[in-house]
Amino acid sequence: MKKLLLLILICPLLVFSQVATIDFHFINDGMKDDYLEVEKVWVEFHKQNIEDGKMFGWSLFKIESTSNNDSEAPDYMTLNRFESKEAMESMWNGVTPESFMKIVKNRLKGKISARKIKKILEAKVKKSVHTYTIKMKDQTVPPVEMKIGETLNISAMEQKVDDYDKYESFVAKPIVQSNVNDGNLKWWGFTEVTARSDDSLKEVTHFTWQIPVDGKNVKWFDDKATSMFGGKFTFDKLANLVGESREIVGSTKLKLIMTEK
Repeated sequence: MKKLLLLILICPLLVFSQVATIDFHFINDGMKDDYLEVEKVWVEFHKQNIEDGKMFGWSLFKIESTSNNDSEAPDYMTLNRFESKEAMESMWNGVTPESFMKIVKNRLKGKISARKIKKILEAKVKKSVHTYTIKMKDQTVPPVEMKIGETLNISAMEQKVDDYDKYESFVAKPIVQSNVNDGNLKWWGFTEVTARSDDSLKEVTHFTWQIPVDGKNVKWFDDKATSMFGGKFTFDKLANLVGESREIVGSTKLKLIMTEK
């Protein structure tokens, strides 16, 4: 399962914030519809935090495919965005099961009965959840905002050298920015993992993110890319150094199915 995940930043939204948490949800067999009912309740709690200025936004993605064993892959990913670490840490201050229920019951009054809300939340829908706290390190411009149904591609990276982040910023970024400028890619982001839950993959240190353009592919090795670095000889040497600077643990394709901001 370790290699299963491949996936982060963001979505359209993470581009506007500096700190986020991503949760990969592993759902019990036959309970995906039940899980989505749970998120329809939880989203009311997120909406309240967004209105109160404690969250920047929230999004739910469905895992479409992974580069590893799909049978061991998570089923969904949620992205929680914050303007700062302090805002993230303050979200749970004073929250109890009782205060949580009060918020969602008030917001869903007239839509779902309190009894139904309780039943939804008590359902054992998840096998596990893997959580990562991430911070933005670099991204292309301009920022973009994803729409429901759009695709996000994420790769989980294991850092192999101390200055790995410089390879992403000074070698990969100019190439992807050129592709954004040429209409081959909507957006690219690079995030660092700053904390994780006990179940999460320990080797994952960073995530790269891409919002693709339908029918287009990123051109990594064409003449335009090689000319940015003084020609093919220099480019090939840099490409080898980039390859040695990290290992791709896995990659995943996700689809945005719910979002609030």
